[in-house]
Amino acid sequence: MPPEAPPVAAPLSTRGRFIVDAHGRRVRLAGVNWYGAHEDLGVAPGLDRTHRSRLAKTIVLLGFNSVRLPFSLWMTEQTAPVPDQYLAANPDLSGATPMQVYDACVAALTGAGLIVIPNCHILDAGWCCSADDGNGLWFNDRWPAAKFFSAWQGMAERYKSNPLVAGMDITNEPRQARVGWRVRTPAWGTGGKTDLAAMYTHVGNLIHEINPDPLIICEGLDYAADLSAVARHPVRLERPGKVVYSLHDYPWFHPRGQSRAAYFDQMNRAGGYLLAGQADGVDGSAPLWIGEFGNGTRSLANFGLAPSSPGGGGGADAGVWWNNLEAWLTDTDVDWCWWALNPTQPEGTVPVTNQHRSHWGDPEPWGLLAPDWHGVASPRVLDLLKSLIAPRTGPGVS
Repeated sequence: MPPEAPPVAAPLSTRGRFIVDAHGRRVRLAGVNWYGAHEDLGVAPGLDRTHRSRLAKTIVLLGFNSVRLPFSLWMTEQTAPVPDQYLAANPDLSGATPMQVYDACVAALTGAGLIVIPNCHILDAGWCCSADDGNGLWFNDRWPAAKFFSAWQGMAERYKSNPLVAGMDITNEPRQARVGWRVRTPAWGTGGKTDLAAMYTHVGNLIHEINPDPLIICEGLDYAADLSAVARHPVRLERPGKVVYSLHDYPWFHPRGQSRAAYFDQMNRAGGYLLAGQADGVDGSAPLWIGEFGNGTRSLANFGLAPSSPGGGGGADAGVWWNNLEAWLTDTDVDWCWWALNPTQPEGTVPVTNQHRSHWGDPEPWGLLAPDWHGVASPRVLDLLKSLIAPRTGPGVS
């Protein structure tokens, strides 16, 4: 058994390209996405199968140190109790609202020593993300920007006494959205109404007025695939040492059969350059977190470890993508968060289009856990991820 990692000494901050703890030691975020609270019912799957404290201990035992926990603005305003059937393994939560259930999950995760990173995944309740769901910005026809800002102030207030709620992932996968009669495109550093850098600065400063400690996580343009504009327009908060940038990466972000050299070049241009000090940061570099990446865990072919088979859940060329990504993660030693922990899905509908995506309990082919929420779907996939957990470089890393 590998030695147990020491408890995280919050608060976290940044030192050049690294995230460090209160003692100045590097913390490499290596976590999992537990998703679903942002979807139709406002509650994450799994609470009907296992107690939240047991799930938190499972995540720790698997070796991870952090959990990204998506929510929707809609979820934060719901006052009706979550139906008991979705909380069957957590009967003490009977009668709780979605926000109270979310609070209880945060408490269980941090109680086990895990870092929790709330993420405003979507405004309307539902599955994310598509080009026509009307949720690609931090405002739409139903949710003005002021409500988005207020929701983040509320999150800062409710978790300010919990130091392990150590980062806030402000908005998910920015992309075009129709607002009113216009299609609006997110921008970076332009000063206009859709300027992400300006929004991150504003929200980060609002959060820090209430709680000065959380990291402010800033996702890139084009479904969090493009941070190239940060070189000219870094996010500068009133409180220094708190900005972390985030990319997402999936097989469809890349050409089929992409060579490793071409993959490295694409990722480094998209945001990896931030690690090398080629941007106008505090010391010319900044931390980078791959807040989502994932693959079908049902077939080892998706990881280049077996011949391809139908129904594997990763899509064409997933094995090539994984081998490139694994090499790049190893080479750059960046922080990351696997999508997803869940072996089962929530009730999911695409906002605006009302396209059905999933029923409660449908299998999640990318899930890390077994269908009972207790075991592991693929020990070999878990081993691949565990090999990427320990940091190789940074302050305090021997």
